[in-house]
Amino acid sequence: MMYKTHLLFAFLVGLFLVQEMNFNSIFFIFLVLVSSFIPDIDTSNSKIGREFRVSSFVLNKLFSHRGFFHSLLLPLLFYFLFRFLVDYNQVAMAIFSGTSSHLFLDLMTKEGISLFAPFSKIRIRGFIRTNGLLEKIFFVVLLFLVVFLIAQKFFLSLF
Repeated sequence: MMYKTHLLFAFLVGLFLVQEMNFNSIFFIFLVLVSSFIPDIDTSNSKIGREFRVSSFVLNKLFSHRGFFHSLLLPLLFYFLFRFLVDYNQVAMAIFSGTSSHLFLDLMTKEGISLFAPFSKIRIRGFIRTNGLLEKIFFVVLLFLVVFLIAQKFFLSLF
C-alpha cells in the first residue's frame, strides 16, 4: 500500500481507539501515525526509507523488505518493550496499533507479507495491487470513514 493509505488507515485506527480508551488524543494519534511508517524503514523506496537512507540500506541487507519488519514480531516486540520495560501503556498501545495497522494493510496486497518471519517464510497475499484502482477506492472509503468519525464526535459534543 502507498504511504498515504497507511497514514489514513492508521489515523482511523487511532480515532477509533481514542474513542474507546481514555488516552490523550493528540499524543496517542501522533504515535499511531508515526509508528505506521516504521515497517517500511527496511526499503529506501519508502517515505521513511528516503529520510533514513543509510539505516534503510543496512536494514534491507539484514532483513530484506517485507521480512522481519513486516512480521508480527515487530509490533509485539515494541509492545512488550514499552509496556513492561518502560511501563507506559499508552505508548505501547499506540506503537502496537500503528505498526499492526501497517501489517494489516500489507496483508491485503498482492505482494503480501510473511507474517511469521523469521520463523516461517510463508507469505500471505491479498488481492489489492499497490497504487492500483482498488487501493484508490479503499482510500476514498477510509477518507469518508475518517470524516464521519470526526463529524460525529463534533456534533455529539454540541449536544
